[in-house]
Amino acid sequence: MKKAFKVLCMLVSMLMLAALTGCGGSEKKEAGKEGGKTVITFWHVYTKNFGAPVIKQMVDDFNKSQDKILVKEVYNPDMYPGLMKNLQADVASGKSPSIAMIGYNYLKYFDQNFKYVSPLDLEKNADKDKDFVEKNFLPNVLSLAKVGDKQVGLPFSISAPILYYNPDLFKAAGLDPNKPPRTWAEVREYAKAIHDRTGSYGFYMQEYQDNWATQGLLTSNGAEILSKDNKAVFASPEAVEAYQLYADMVLKDKSGLHIAADEGIASFYSGKVGMLLGSSAKIGTVTKSSRFSVMACTFPAFGTKKVQIPSDGNFLAITAQNKEEQKAAWEFIKFIMQPKYLAQWTINTGYMPPRQDVVDNASIKEAIGRTPALKVAFEELPMLSPWVAFPGDVGVKAEKMLADARDQILSGQDPMTVLKKAQDSLNELLK
Repeated sequence: MKKAFKVLCMLVSMLMLAALTGCGGSEKKEAGKEGGKTVITFWHVYTKNFGAPVIKQMVDDFNKSQDKILVKEVYNPDMYPGLMKNLQADVASGKSPSIAMIGYNYLKYFDQNFKYVSPLDLEKNADKDKDFVEKNFLPNVLSLAKVGDKQVGLPFSISAPILYYNPDLFKAAGLDPNKPPRTWAEVREYAKAIHDRTGSYGFYMQEYQDNWATQGLLTSNGAEILSKDNKAVFASPEAVEAYQLYADMVLKDKSGLHIAADEGIASFYSGKVGMLLGSSAKIGTVTKSSRFSVMACTFPAFGTKKVQIPSDGNFLAITAQNKEEQKAAWEFIKFIMQPKYLAQWTINTGYMPPRQDVVDNASIKEAIGRTPALKVAFEELPMLSPWVAFPGDVGVKAEKMLADARDQILSGQDPMTVLKKAQDSLNELLK
């Protein structure tokens, strides 16, 4: 049965490859035109209730700023999985969008299965702005959309895990809200104090069905998730130590809350949890929904070890298949990467911009004044590393396996036993 499944996968891969190289992968002879303008399509995943109005404004402003290129934005439902499904179908039929918004955790899958042009290649062959990428983006931010030495795309939306906290519960527990925990040992100490002195939970880390938040916990203690030769290597003493501290808060101290994400985050809003380790993309939602003045600090460290936290969000890939369309796509991307547009994006969505100089934008400074947590997110930009992207179609299964491992550990099972079993199972899939 397993052998037959592998044969079927090989056949599907061959058909996809044929579609990529025979249809979508071949260069069209000429770009689409409308009113004498080069037409490019920009695929994104944002709805009218979140992000789409800003996308539309960017597109409208670009179209009005010049008379040679016409950008058409196209919404794809079901976020990144939905866009990837549509992209596969488009390429198989011999078409492709000019620009596609790809989730970071699909980076390797996209690189292996779709044809694209690197922004560095377009920059090198451009008549101007030949140092646009190097001048405006931090190396660690660029690495979010990089596979090996290949710059697959350009990072656009970035979110980082930050520590939100309730100053009222801090005060009730005898803690100083102006001195938040800076290490994981202090997080445990503060969480226990909140639980013992107020009866509320001290700590909650968002528990979606993925490994995003816990990746930061493990890697900041020196653990590795996936080796350079694509082998799972997370069953390590460093990972066990990090998970044990987390489990001890939940099981031993009774200060850590273990519950599904939506319920856990809502518990923080309602004042039942002292600290929330969650996404910076939820800054707006967290601050508006909470019954208290939310404070925040950067991701805690393990002693003096370097903090390494994963970024969530997306990058922009140029999937246009002819040079005129590629050049037009690159001009549009450079336009929307201007600080004023990235500032609008940050203020309206909570995502961090890929350019650190956006913090100097007047509207961002005003937003930081209203929402100090935003400043914390900007401070974390130099700490960011890629969210581990598993090769092929293993990614979704891997994230679920790692989420299951987390739940087993927080339910009392031995961390090393659980991690070793998950690691072995994942390496079987990676063969």
